[in-house]
Amino acid sequence: MPIAKTTTKNVVTRALLGDFLIAIAKYAAAILSGSAAMLAEAIHSSSDTMNQFLLLIGYNLSAKKDPSKFPFGRGREQFFWSFVVAVLVFGISGVLTFAEGIIKLTSTYRIEDPISAYIVLAFSSAIDGYVLLISSRFFISKYRKQGGGDPFSFIRDFRDTVLLTALVEDTAALAGVATAFVGITLSLVTGNKVFDASSSIVIGIIMMFSGLYLSRKSKNLLIGEGISKADQRKIEEILKSNRFVNRILDVRAIYQGPEKIFLAMDLNFKDGLSTEEIEKVIDEIESSIKASVPFVDRIYVEAEERKTEEKDTERSDS
Repeated sequence: MPIAKTTTKNVVTRALLGDFLIAIAKYAAAILSGSAAMLAEAIHSSSDTMNQFLLLIGYNLSAKKDPSKFPFGRGREQFFWSFVVAVLVFGISGVLTFAEGIIKLTSTYRIEDPISAYIVLAFSSAIDGYVLLISSRFFISKYRKQGGGDPFSFIRDFRDTVLLTALVEDTAALAGVATAFVGITLSLVTGNKVFDASSSIVIGIIMMFSGLYLSRKSKNLLIGEGISKADQRKIEEILKSNRFVNRILDVRAIYQGPEKIFLAMDLNFKDGLSTEEIEKVIDEIESSIKASVPFVDRIYVEAEERKTEEKDTERSDS
């Protein structure tokens, strides 16, 4: 599908279907082979399937409109469900997978049918690789659309938590497949189960770190994290360059959704401007800001007088 037609919803839907098929195959391989790594991967893919389903719910709910109950929209639904998914990745799937590895280290077992495990790992890597390719290409297209620049800053300031969660989970899935392959292979070559069991522990750690990163990202946005410093500077530069703005008293902006910024400003305008002139200046400011920071959706401007103590200071100086 062309990049222009790719959406976050499409990426998540593909990931959901892929993870569901992979989970079934991995459970079958885990039963046939008896591998702890394969069972860990089956749990991993089951978790990813449920997580993609929850992300899809959040995405669909965020698009619903109910102005009387949610006057600023339901964009934060995506932040909430991304947080739920992150907690599930860390608190359930990661811990269970880690615990499975610990249990296997202290129990007696052997890998019975490694061929089935290898076939499923190859199938998983193909599906996960395809889904990761789609999500990463879409992520890169967003990066280029926003002007490129420092990639680390872009990742740090990226607010589409649904796409980010899908991207991180796809990456973790491939890392898990590679870990399982190495663990099973080393156990077969050496005859020592510790490598297979340890790979389950490593997969659990990968999932827990992924969950911690995603939960922190989603939590900050959910409780009202502001816009990036770069966008803040753009807005302030626009205000400072306007000859009718005497002083910037306050500028505050938060994300109401992955691509919706709510911006409120207190500005002191030059003396002598009529109400009509102030309205015209505000319109110009709004147009300039939306052109520079496209995600700005709503702008509220409060025309304020300078504080009384400032005026008194000017009088005393004169």
